Amino acid sequence: MGFVKWESFLEKHIEGFFNKKFSSELEPPEIEKALGHELERCRKRTRGGSQVPNAYEISMGTEDYQRLSSKRLLDELYLFIEKNLILTDTFMDGRLQLTFREDQTLSLGMCGVSSHYEEAAAVDVMETQHTLVLNRSAFTLPLNLPTEYKMASLTVIEGPDLDSYLEFGEKKIYIGRRDKNDFILTDTKASRLHAYVAFERHRHVLYDAKSLNGTFVDDRRVTSVCLRAGDRIRIGSTVLLYEVI
Repeated sequence: MGFVKWESFLEKHIEGFFNKKFSSELEPPEIEKALGHELERCRKRTRGGSQVPNAYEISMGTEDYQRLSSKRLLDELYLFIEKNLILTDTFMDGRLQLTFREDQTLSLGMCGVSSHYEEAAAVDVMETQHTLVLNRSAFTLPLNLPTEYKMASLTVIEGPDLDSYLEFGEKKIYIGRRDKNDFILTDTKASRLHAYVAFERHRHVLYDAKSLNGTFVDDRRVTSVCLRAGDRIRIGSTVLLYEVI
């Protein structure tokens, strides 16, 4: 056997030996990386901005599926996607749906991700044979409250309430001097209800609440604006920084 052929033989068989002997289990960061590639692959430009599908299926081999399929991991991946949308200035219509699926043809440590557009689904969390699905439902019972996903924050970086901080997610938050607000300011130049942040198309949208002195984002007066990571919001003498956490 020639030297080149022998070298090729060794590479092939030694590589195969180490793959079988030391093949590692699939880990969450690897799934996030695969999800990130899928989000980038399926992103498309529309009149309403860059958009991605709202349903994702994550396939894993039997051993990885049995070890990893849990609501906790689904929640982590849900947050990963929501943060990705903000950081890449992307929108999504409909409820985000994640599905784990067992695929016996996949080797240990391997996973596949596919996506499509889903209009509606009827369950919160459903487990069937070889499938685990997370889908946020609009209908919940008091004793079965949905997970509160927090993916962004507001921090006062200038003004009387320096360092005041709030983490938030899909819930609408109100900002101003009123005691019932979610983010209470003591700035006398802020209105009692000065502004609020709503969650639309999986993004945070800031609205001015007809305030006396106006709401500004990066020194531009706004009535409403979709927030981007790093935006600076000025309310009276106060400046708040919007960030992904």
